[in-house]
Amino acid sequence: MDKRSRELIEYLSKSIASPDVSGFELLELLDIRSLIASREPLFNEADTTLLEELDRRLIGMADFLYSRISEVADVSAARRRSHCLPSHWWWYLDEIAQRKQEVAG
Repeated sequence: MDKRSRELIEYLSKSIASPDVSGFELLELLDIRSLIASREPLFNEADTTLLEELDRRLIGMADFLYSRISEVADVSAARRRSHCLPSHWWWYLDEIAQRKQEVAG
């Protein structure tokens, strides 16, 4: 993994470990994850495994992240403005949170 990718992964990891920040900072986290996605072809197997673990933690936090980001922004509107690829699932926190509620309910 190159230096910039490592910095982005470390930022993502620290942000996941300490998510009690403003919705604006959590929205930035989604941008960071998109930057990481653009660098994934440079990753080796260990890097990919680490990212998959971070992604599992993000999915587990989807309700919390969506709630906090919704305090400051409309996630679906931000997704449209950013022209997010469907493969960038982290921009679909609203849908993930909704599906989790449907399954639980």
